[in-house]
Amino acid sequence: MPEVQFLLAHGSRNPQWRRPFEVIAARLQAAQPQRRIMLCYLEMWAPSLEDAIRKTYTAGLRQYRISPIFWSSGRHLQEDLPALVAQLQAELPGCEIVIDDPLGESELIICAALQALQ
Repeated sequence: MPEVQFLLAHGSRNPQWRRPFEVIAARLQAAQPQRRIMLCYLEMWAPSLEDAIRKTYTAGLRQYRISPIFWSSGRHLQEDLPALVAQLQAELPGCEIVIDDPLGESELIICAALQALQ
């Protein structure tokens, strides 16, 4: 059964804040058209992670990967996201959800940041 990869961004009141995340999602989808990539948000924007998972679950998908586009693992990723995932797994029988580490904790991203800042 195919896996859906949710790129999870936080959310902001500023609509321009979304642009880099939309570019990442579009380029990743274009580079790998056989995968299902969905950009979703923890707060303030649609689709929310809950709505995105419920929608794909209704379509018959059961395997999900959440890739947080966050710099590091703070309260949202340590507390809010695991609680939300537990709630969804209780509500949606048979769904399998894997949560990646935050993107900013990747060595590749750290190196890219160091290069950009020099």
